Amino acid sequence: MKYQILLNSLNFQTAIQWMPIDSADDFFPDPIGWADICQFPSEYLEKRKHRLLQYDTLPHIIEHTPKKSGMLREAVWLHPTHRILYLSILHRFLPRLDSRLCPEVYSYRLDSLEDTDKYPFSQRMDRWKNFHNDFRRAALEESSGAILFTDLASYFDHIQIDKLASRIYSILGSTLDENDKEVIELLVSLLKMWGREGFGLPQNYDASSLFGSIYIHNVDCEMFSKRYRYFRWLDDIRIVTKSKEQALRALHDLQNSLEQHRLFLATDKTFIYEKGSEEFNELLSVDDDILLSEAEETIARGDKTELESIADILFKRLEFHSKPKGDERKLRAFANRLLDISDFVEIEKNIISRIHDFVIPRLKTHPERTDYWTKMLSVKPNQTVGNVLQDLLIKNPSMFDWQRFYLWKLATAIPTQIVPKELFEKAKDVSISTLSDNVTSQCIVFIGRHSDNTTRENLFINLFSAQKSYIIQRAIL
Repeated sequence: MKYQILLNSLNFQTAIQWMPIDSADDFFPDPIGWADICQFPSEYLEKRKHRLLQYDTLPHIIEHTPKKSGMLREAVWLHPTHRILYLSILHRFLPRLDSRLCPEVYSYRLDSLEDTDKYPFSQRMDRWKNFHNDFRRAALEESSGAILFTDLASYFDHIQIDKLASRIYSILGSTLDENDKEVIELLVSLLKMWGREGFGLPQNYDASSLFGSIYIHNVDCEMFSKRYRYFRWLDDIRIVTKSKEQALRALHDLQNSLEQHRLFLATDKTFIYEKGSEEFNELLSVDDDILLSEAEETIARGDKTELESIADILFKRLEFHSKPKGDERKLRAFANRLLDISDFVEIEKNIISRIHDFVIPRLKTHPERTDYWTKMLSVKPNQTVGNVLQDLLIKNPSMFDWQRFYLWKLATAIPTQIVPKELFEKAKDVSISTLSDNVTSQCIVFIGRHSDNTTRENLFINLFSAQKSYIIQRAIL
């Protein structure tokens, strides 16, 4: 690997500028959002200028998060230097790769070619709406008769890294130069280090989302060449057809195309709905979108009676979308509107009480959404929240490291006076645990947040050492 070529080819400053937004959806968020790096990028790069490309000496951590089914999803935590390298590779290739993607692919498209150093996916939510609305519009056309709604099974896990590199070579073609080839070699080395036996992209990273799209570019082109009304957002694929029979043909064509790349559809997420069926109408309904708009208008007016009335409706839709057939994005949208309503002092107590009654049981029944449940509980925490933390961290501890990470994160955020005393003793044990570095690091931050300076100094003296992992050293500091 030619280090000087790589140093000249990659824009690390821009990569650091992108880090705060890229890390917004991390499975295990950094306690301070990498502020020490993002606010002082030149200092960080200067200190590491001779070691920046010695990536194999830096750690990455493989953890797991729960799925709805109870199975586990692999979650890879990347060292910030790894992340900077990954984003800088994205920065180099994004404009050229994006221009080759089919227009039927909506996810993680470049906002503008005018300023390629600006964060490229700021319009992501607008593009999601375009994806949904364009699909809906096509499905409602007079000539349409059925829709195919499907998803890829373990999409990121099945991506073969060498084949991904081949796709990039193929798509960029004659525009490739020697510098590009060195950067692709670096990309392959990083991905193989983070993956398993040459497979897998780390999930919840912007670069992975773009490179994942590139991997099935040939599938997109093939489906488009067969003149299907095809729409894709990452691994979420929708096709509009004239009849159920044509939808079945589209399903088989899609299966065959994906199998060429050892990718497969998720059986439990694959449906064909005929026009006029209850499922078809429910999927294309705009009732929730109208309700969310009405809620925003009601919140803007601030009338107590109106707020109480619409809150009842929002809670019903929140309940619906928390079920298996619900929409994750709409769940979060309804929850956010209710949190906005809770800002009104006149009805705050009632709304918060109902939010707690809704969320707290679901910490046990729906652990895969703990990141959002804890966000809702952190807005107006009370002693009930403290009791829940005591239950799930001490009395009946969660079996999921990821859930315990977010519970300790919630414990860090709430006022010290409602933190159960038993949590401090538990935190001391967890702070020296080796089961999960991310849980341990968040627990250390909890101790520091709720302690005095003397305790913090003792924490540093007793725990900090060169033998500790990077993430734990960072938490202690």
